[in-house]
Amino acid sequence: SGHAAAGTSTSRTGPLTPRQQTLRSQLELPLLNTYPIPPNATADESEEERKKKLLILYQEFALDLHTGMYLTQLTSNRDYSDIHCQLMEDMVTLKLDQSNGRIIEFPLTNVSKVYRIVKNDDRWYTAGTSPPPNAHMNTEQIVVVEFMRRKLAFVFKELQVSQRFLICMELLIRRAQQKQALRSLTPTFPPQQTQGRQCPTPRQVHDAAMTGRPPPSAGK
Repeated sequence: SGHAAAGTSTSRTGPLTPRQQTLRSQLELPLLNTYPIPPNATADESEEERKKKLLILYQEFALDLHTGMYLTQLTSNRDYSDIHCQLMEDMVTLKLDQSNGRIIEFPLTNVSKVYRIVKNDDRWYTAGTSPPPNAHMNTEQIVVVEFMRRKLAFVFKELQVSQRFLICMELLIRRAQQKQALRSLTPTFPPQQTQGRQCPTPRQVHDAAMTGRPPPSAGK
């Protein structure tokens, strides 16, 4: 059933292709005041070690999602449906194939929030609260991705898989939103420049987003 397949991907078993290596090298953590703790972190690790683990988790998830993964969706009438989920080449647009010939694209820049809830025997609990004892057999982890006019609810049986999905999806969303904000601050047509000067490189613009400092002036 879809439950068994939830969170699985048509995954990379061999070495990364050159395209995947390029995509991975472009995936840096977005700028956050505090970073989530990855599920595989241990209590004695430093913040820097946890951040390294988070980056690897995030890059692997993004590449899995770019390849495409099968998930279970909880529909608005509480049915379960298998869905193929893929991150488009721009690493910003989520494409959902509902296996009925209908393909929908969702820009991650339009997500208003992402959160996890727990479903047990048709009862709902906020993440962090405990369902009744002996209830784990019927417990499902639901990750909700909320857009302005629509919610997508993905079902997971395993807590750690749902945490990975939630954390990494949040990082992808923040990255997309920060890139959009940077584009809105960068003029389409830079000020007139004398011959021989160059515009800031994409790398300089990217670094400016991470540091909050403007890119170096052209020609300097």
